[in-house]
Amino acid sequence: MMIAPSGVHQPASRKSGYLALMGILLLSLNCAGLRPGIDPDPGLAVDDLELPRDNGTIYIQYLGSGGNLIYRNGHGVLTAPIYSNPSTLRVGFGSIKPDTHRINLMYPGMPVVKVEAILVGHAHYDHLLDVPHIAERHAPEAAIYGNASVHRIMTAAGDNLGQRTHILDEKLSRDGRPGEWIYLADSTLRFMGIESDHGPHALGIHVMQGEVRDNLTRMPRSAWAWKEGQTIAYLVDFLGPNGEVEFRIHYQDATSHYPLGAPPVLAPPDAHRLDVAIVAVGSWRQTPDYPDALLRNHRPGCVFLGHWETFFCSPVRPPKPLPLSSWLAAFVRHIEANLPDESHWLLPTQGPTYAFLPGGSAPRQPGP
Repeated sequence: MMIAPSGVHQPASRKSGYLALMGILLLSLNCAGLRPGIDPDPGLAVDDLELPRDNGTIYIQYLGSGGNLIYRNGHGVLTAPIYSNPSTLRVGFGSIKPDTHRINLMYPGMPVVKVEAILVGHAHYDHLLDVPHIAERHAPEAAIYGNASVHRIMTAAGDNLGQRTHILDEKLSRDGRPGEWIYLADSTLRFMGIESDHGPHALGIHVMQGEVRDNLTRMPRSAWAWKEGQTIAYLVDFLGPNGEVEFRIHYQDATSHYPLGAPPVLAPPDAHRLDVAIVAVGSWRQTPDYPDALLRNHRPGCVFLGHWETFFCSPVRPPKPLPLSSWLAAFVRHIEANLPDESHWLLPTQGPTYAFLPGGSAPRQPGP
């Protein structure tokens, strides 16, 4: 949840948080489609993909909000999506729960891709609400990674889910020093968690901070009880046959105050450019120098714009930018002004897949 011009970053009481939500309530009631002038990249339809006879291509399927299915050669990781999208009224004043019918309808059926891990950046409901059902129904072999609050909620959702959830808080990259690499898929895929933070949501107000309490007996009913915990960014590497880095993705599901969330300094053979940086658009004006410092200091080949659309409306409808928080057209102009000459940006839309080749090649485009 995100919004408007920057102010002082301050913790929020429930009252001030209500005021922030009330401010976006009126703006969120209209769930019309994307405003003219911003055309998402159409990407590749599932029928256009060269699966399973893959040639090393890295695929990112955008699932909306913070969700991405990132994979190569049938193995990948999932960053936590949301399809339930409870309304602003329910978030502000009522109760929320997963809409399992909508999740089953919207979650992509990709039987040739094994989800090795689900990466959760923080425990706000718009990143974690649907994860228990997805993990049980659609990714039953995946381990879940996140912070201690994520673990508490997943445990409340089911003992098996708690056992599958791993706490990264003590394994993170901090202060520019590397954290612990976690290897997957016969060591052809790995990731590292990075200490990050969460920018303010609106008017300098940062809501739903803190830790989820211990000893939950069920998933929280109030959105206010989904406390974020330690926010985590991720590096995701695809490795070659000798363990060399062939492609690197940096992922954030919230804006951050640089250098929090930034990739650590890595020595050879781990040193590698950022091929793709998945950035969070929402609330970018609330967070000074975001994502400018990341672009200047790490020069990603592609800036992939995530978490840009509202999650208060049904995802079945055409996407609409988050009200005020993103000012999507302004963000695009801002990105273009700060991109390195050799880089480009990409605005995805929910459902299509975006394909990249190792070695800095531009994304593959759909055929005529």
